[in-house]
Amino acid sequence: MTRLYPRATLKKIIHAHEPSVKLSKNVDIKVYVLYLLFLQRLVAEASRQAQLSHDSVIQSRHVTRALKMVLQQFKG
Repeated sequence: MTRLYPRATLKKIIHAHEPSVKLSKNVDIKVYVLYLLFLQRLVAEASRQAQLSHDSVIQSRHVTRALKMVLQQFKG
């Protein structure tokens, strides 16, 4: 079975940002899934912003507007 992402690389990135935190065995999988959900919601919201402004292409301004909303949802 092929892997969708390099687990070691993701663990190194997490460790680089939070060196004092110990990671459990499969925490990188959870982080990766949350990352994918975040991107999925960001694209959906940017698409909705583009439709509201009657554009057929998602532009950076749509992503910027969508980012504010999606970050509020993921703030927890």
